[in-house]
Amino acid sequence: MDRLKISENRRFFTHQDGKPFIWLADTDWTIAHRLKWDDVEYLMQKRKSQGFTVLQIVALDPEQDKEMRNPAGDKALLNDNLNTPNEKYFQYLDWIIDKAEEYGFYVLLLPVWGELVVGHNWMGEFSEKIVTKENAFQYGKWIGNRYKDRTNIIWCLGGDRQPIHLGVDYKDVWRNMAEGIAKGVLKKDIKHNEKDPDWQKLLITYHACHEAETGECSTMSYWTDDDAWISFIMIQSGHGVTPKNYELVKNDYNRKNPMPVFDGEPAYEHMPTTWPVGSDFHGGWMVRKRAYWSLFAGSFGHTYGHPSVCWMISEKERDSFRKYSWFEALDQPGAWQMKILRDFLESRDLSQCIPCQELLIEQNDKMEDVIDEHIQACVEKEGKFACLYFPSGGAETVDLSRLKIEQLQIWWFNPRDGQCYTQENVITDKAISLEVIKRDEKRGVLKIKTPTRGIEQDWVCLIENRNNHSTIPGTAKIYGEMPVPPEIKKTFMW
Repeated sequence: MDRLKISENRRFFTHQDGKPFIWLADTDWTIAHRLKWDDVEYLMQKRKSQGFTVLQIVALDPEQDKEMRNPAGDKALLNDNLNTPNEKYFQYLDWIIDKAEEYGFYVLLLPVWGELVVGHNWMGEFSEKIVTKENAFQYGKWIGNRYKDRTNIIWCLGGDRQPIHLGVDYKDVWRNMAEGIAKGVLKKDIKHNEKDPDWQKLLITYHACHEAETGECSTMSYWTDDDAWISFIMIQSGHGVTPKNYELVKNDYNRKNPMPVFDGEPAYEHMPTTWPVGSDFHGGWMVRKRAYWSLFAGSFGHTYGHPSVCWMISEKERDSFRKYSWFEALDQPGAWQMKILRDFLESRDLSQCIPCQELLIEQNDKMEDVIDEHIQACVEKEGKFACLYFPSGGAETVDLSRLKIEQLQIWWFNPRDGQCYTQENVITDKAISLEVIKRDEKRGVLKIKTPTRGIEQDWVCLIENRNNHSTIPGTAKIYGEMPVPPEIKKTFMW
């Protein structure tokens, strides 16, 4: 695999030859701690078949096991000391990263989870701060050197914590670790605040939490452009029902100094909608909304998550919150709808699009007070096509002045099942008039109405030239075959 790089316009990732890279990630945070080798391979086969291209993995994560052991019982750190990493433990992580490359996955690798820096978990419990300003550089250097030749690694610091936590500033810990990674990978001493082009060879972001008190949830919430080690932005729109991730993406997309931005932790499928845990859980609709909203708002890619997969929950650990084992959760509807999203992204190159709410005449003329009525639009930079996402269906008047289209072709793409219909062949479940397009040549506007509307009735409208001979949007593709699985042992549990 070739190393990824950031595009010249600093909006998305490309391969070395400049071909845009489709970033569709899965949160497999605890895979090195919780999953045996045969199950690791099964998970990768499944995610490959579903179109995923990136796995988000943590090297040291205490959330499910304070000892941070791998399935063979090898502790990650000898004597719980960051200066004495256990070779046996990291050999297994090596194998996972290499196996990911074999299946064509890039790995967003977190050297440590934030809890090890701040000494505080989300249950309010305090623990020893294993990662400090004094040892962060050496560990960064060590792990950077270990993986300097792996071409499928992108780096991520933070681990679900803001750099200022409970009033304590931990920025120097993360800066030292970034400088250590640079030393280990590049064999070069570069400072966190030096505008050295070599920082771009590392590709490092920062994984913040969604701060309930302030709503801050971006890499750049507490960092500035002086932190030259940060090369792309990750937001955590979080697991509530109110965050508007299209606005969060827009805020970072419109920065004076652009960097690629994506929603790296949106609401997970089957995550509780409120805390403490109630009876409502996110389904596939929330997964789809956050994905299409953010992509059409300018993000370079997207991440899918499921709590049973990120924590690799065993059958015995299932409860009212995590009702599925990791093995069962792999086949949840939202995961397969990410495959449908990948199909769409393969058929139309969103890396060439820019967000364009100016297309929407009616939405811009009214107050937007219902989040599930928010239509998000983008347009190909030369006006070749436009995409509109309707989370609940509905109608809209589109300004055609941004489009260079001679003869309209209207496609309706269903993100729930991947089916695509031309305007003339719209399939509806109600007697809706097919006379839904009204084009005003003088005003250059187009009146459109989705085939269906209501809760979970989301649609993508694609407007392009009728004679461009493009493939049908979202034509199903095969990304990987699933072999007949051997006996699946499901998980390893201490």
